Formats: sequence, structure tokens, C-alpha cells
Amino acid sequence: MKTKRILATATCAAFFASTATGLWAQDLTIGRLTEQSSIDPHFNNAGNDQPSKHMTFESLVTPNSKFEIVPELAESWENVDPNTWIVHLRKDVKFHNGDRLTAADVVFSLDRSVNVPNSPSSYFRLRGDITVEAVDDLTVKIVTKEPWPAAIESVGRIPIVNKAVAESATTEDFNAGKAAIGTGPYKFVSWARGDNVKFERFDDYWGGLPEWEHVTMRFIPNEASRVAALLSGDVDFIDGVSPNDIDRINGSGSAKVWSVPTVRIVYLQFDQRDRESPFVKDKSGKLLNPNPLMDSRVRLALSKLVDRQLLVDRVAGGGEPASQLVQAGICGYNPDIPEAERDVEGAKALLTEAGYPDGFAITIHSSNDRFAKDADVALAVAQMWAQGGIQIDDVNALAFANFTANATKGEYSVMEYSYAGTFPSAEDYLKSMLGTYDADRGIGGVNRGRYSSAKFDEALGKSLLAFDRDEKCALMSEAMKIGMEETGVLPLYFLQSNWATAGNVSFEPAINDDWDIRYIHP
Repeated sequence: MKTKRILATATCAAFFASTATGLWAQDLTIGRLTEQSSIDPHFNNAGNDQPSKHMTFESLVTPNSKFEIVPELAESWENVDPNTWIVHLRKDVKFHNGDRLTAADVVFSLDRSVNVPNSPSSYFRLRGDITVEAVDDLTVKIVTKEPWPAAIESVGRIPIVNKAVAESATTEDFNAGKAAIGTGPYKFVSWARGDNVKFERFDDYWGGLPEWEHVTMRFIPNEASRVAALLSGDVDFIDGVSPNDIDRINGSGSAKVWSVPTVRIVYLQFDQRDRESPFVKDKSGKLLNPNPLMDSRVRLALSKLVDRQLLVDRVAGGGEPASQLVQAGICGYNPDIPEAERDVEGAKALLTEAGYPDGFAITIHSSNDRFAKDADVALAVAQMWAQGGIQIDDVNALAFANFTANATKGEYSVMEYSYAGTFPSAEDYLKSMLGTYDADRGIGGVNRGRYSSAKFDEALGKSLLAFDRDEKCALMSEAMKIGMEETGVLPLYFLQSNWATAGNVSFEPAINDDWDIRYIHP
């Protein structure tokens, strides 16, 4: 097999240039919609933890704002055979306590990442079935159980911690700051739960002197309060800007909104665990057995009842209607999947065919603080379903930290979620959202509904083994069609994200919806 080698090039240099000027000594205050669940970088592999995580911890590779994978702690890597990768680490990278980064830290971190107790969203979907060893102080060998062309893009995203500090540490030790020692541009200072988390500049950062001296992230879940804090000058940057506030902010003369259509898909996930589902009942309140959500005709009927364009135009405040998991132009997109249109009569016919001519009763669960209008979107979907004969018992919108933990335990019947893939193809979406759950292989990591299809898994498996990009894209496209024909999940729309800054701050909006300190500049 031909050896592949990837070097830290001008793309990487440009990515980190913003932290290397050394000209700034300003403080930055951020108003955040959602609080992180932990400072432990391996506790929760979910979006609400990413902004804090990127302050202090780094990975072998990372996406930039254009969703391109670039080197971070890895300087280069090579694929010496279909199952073996050699990763070369950067020299002279320091942890915040002065220790130098070595291969032993990487091996320890990759192993620890899937063994953190009570994790609501484990890193197993990124790590997969691999063995890792240190070849020397700056060289790591990763061996995959089966050929895995995207191994570095996936495994390389796992945060690296200091083995000497973290080996005997608990998640609470990280939360208290005792073990929160990374290689990132900012050192962890403190976390006041429900209020703020603070960081200070790491002067020995390998990428150059960071732009901000102190960074405070305040947790402001209320939309109006977050905007008011920005316009009054109490904060310099806010996320989760509601579409309703864009004109007000842009017209203020003191602040600016930054918007971008993202690859983050908002979707509904169905409980398909082959049991009585806890919130699917007949209209008298009795649990239904069998669970109607196990029937693909029922899932398709629920999809046909949704007007996606209306959601985008009237509720979400922007975005792009979705009929599959990625947009045109992304490897794995299938142009033969038709655009989803509302068809109430077609939905009723499917429900009748499946044995539910009068529908049934259901509760929808969602977050209320993960992205703009998340609870409103869930309520709008419920109203659309009700027009098709589905009885809506409740729309239960919860704080994201509680919502995702309970969803992972399988406690809901219909869940509204959003997901942005780890790297720029459909692979992570298909593998994580629709692959039959297999913790050992790192498949089905966010498949909380436990959709399982032998036909889909076969197509997915072929795509995961393909090294040739054109072949891989074609195989993923076939898997995408199967998953969508079976309505393994119900795609709603691709999120448009909005952020806002004060006049003295600029921002690079990222199309993967993953904002962090690297994109915020004086």
C-alpha cells in the first residue's frame, strides 16, 4: 500500500497565526447560552462542552472554521499499511504545569477517553476499536482492528491530558481545577456553577502568545438577558443569537451579528428498542405493544407530516430544509433522495396501512438551551403531527445537560437533537447516528434510539473500508439512501447559527457550528 503523509503546512500556520501576535493584553467576556457539563475533557463529547474544552485542552488534529481538518498536537502522520498509523508529535509542547507533551500522554488520553464513569456522551464513537502504543517520546503508533481510512480524523479529535496529573484523577478533580492541566492557549482558573468559568493566558503556549489575557465565560441562558448584556457592554461576545434579535443588534451601532449556514443538522430520533416505549400510548393512555415507532411506515408517516420549509421560515429563523444528513457538495450526499415535502393524506394512508388509522398518543422531548429556538421547533413539529391525527400528550423541553443524559439512557420515545459531524464527509453522521450500536467498534455513538438495519450496516461497513475517496463517497451515498428510505432518523433542517460581538471584537463563524476562542479576535 502506498504510504500517505500529511504535514503541518501553511494552512495550519495560518490557523494558529491569530494566537501568535503577542500584541494584545485585553480581557474578554463571553455570554454563553449553555453551560458545560464538566471541565473533564473526556466526560462529555457534546457541543455544549466544546467552547470550554478548547480553551485548555487540545487534540492531535482539529477542524478549522471552514471544517477542514488541520494538525494541532500532531505535526504529521503516515498510513504505513491499511491498519497502522504512525503519528509524529510536535516538539517542545508544554502542559500548563511545565511538563512536556510526550507519546505517553497521548496513549493514556486515548485509553482514558472511553473509560470515564457516568459519561452522557462517550468518546467511544471517535476512538473505535484500536490499540495505541508509544514508539518513542514523540511518536505514537495506532493500530485499527480493521482498515479505517478516517482513523486520524476521528481518533485525532480526542482531547489530550497530562498523564502524570490525570492518572489518579476523577472528573471532580478536573472540575475543581486540580487536574485541569492541558496544552491549550488558556489555563483553567475557576468554575462557579450556574454563573461563570474563568481562564487566563498561558504564556508558554506552543502556538504563540494568546490574544486575550483573561477570558470569562458567563452562563446566560435567557435570550433577552444575553442580548442586553452585549448591548450594555457587560459582555463582548454572545452565542445562540435568536433570529428575532438580529436586526436589533445590527441596528444598535455598538454590536454586530455574524451568521453562517452550518452542517449541523436538527433531527428527530425515534425509540426503536423493540419494547413498549415509555411515551407512546393509545389515545386512552395505555402503552402500545408493539411500539409503533419500530415500523418504518409509521416513521415515514411522521416525516410526511412535517413542513420543513415552514420550520425554517417561521420558527427556526433560517437554515436549510433537510431530507438527508448532509448537504449537497459533501462526500456521501445522495442526489437521488427527493426533497421532503409535507403530505398529510399520504401520512394518514401509511398510518392506516401500519394499523393505526386513528393515530396514537406521543410525547416529544427536546432541549430548551442547546440552540436557538430548539424548544419552539419541537412545539411546531407537535402541532404539525396533531394536524395529522397524532395526539400530543406533551412537549417536554429540558436543560440540555439533563435532557441528553436521560436520552442516552433510553428514557424518551421521540427526541429532538442536533448533530455536527466530526470531519467533512457523511461518514461520522452515518456511523454515529444510524449504525447499529456497537461500543467496541465505536459505532452508533449518538444512535440513542437504537435504529438497527442489517441492510444499512452492510452498506456502511463497505464505505468505512474504502480508501479511494470517489469509491468511498459513492458507498456512503448508497448507505445514506437506505437510512433515509427507512427513516432511521427524521431530518428537519440544517441550522443557521448566529453569534454577535461588540464593536471592538471580530469573529470567524464556523460552518460546523463549533465556536471557540480560536475564532474570536480583538
